[in-house]
Amino acid sequence: MKNEILDDIFNDNLRDQLVKGEIIVWEGKPRFSNYSRLVASFFIISPFGFLFYTSIIHKDYWLTLFFGLGITYSLFDIFLQKRKTRYLVTNQRIIFQLPKMRKVEIHSLPLNQLEEVVVKEKVNKNGTLEFILKEPFKTKIKTTDIRNSYPRKNPTMEIIGDVLEVKSYIEKSIKGEL
Repeated sequence: MKNEILDDIFNDNLRDQLVKGEIIVWEGKPRFSNYSRLVASFFIISPFGFLFYTSIIHKDYWLTLFFGLGITYSLFDIFLQKRKTRYLVTNQRIIFQLPKMRKVEIHSLPLNQLEEVVVKEKVNKNGTLEFILKEPFKTKIKTTDIRNSYPRKNPTMEIIGDVLEVKSYIEKSIKGEL
């Protein structure tokens, strides 16, 4: 996987973050499967579906406008904004490119500040990696669960392919084996 040529060209700003001697071990982005899209759509449609149903029953058709706007914004947020999310694992750190309104923010997480790398929500080979940080270390990296837009407690790499392979790359980088 680490030697494949990716179809997506990463934002130049992401690669510009590299310093001399830093080697890219893995690069990727969230990979939506049909199951992920179905779960995300359920979390979007169910609250707005209730609002739509209520607006018809009470003949408050202005609520239908809110329904339409809510669905449009939610779909935009999940499927378009999340496309801006990118991850870059090097031999020294993990670089995150995360969406922020219409722009992107780039954050860095040094590998020597990781206590543990945990696989969460593994389905087939896809899954989420959660990074447990060493106690005194604080970070401004705020990631969200892409499926339902809830904020995560710790930094994560969401819905990545071959999650166990990526975890092993990170663990080898921490040990200095790569």
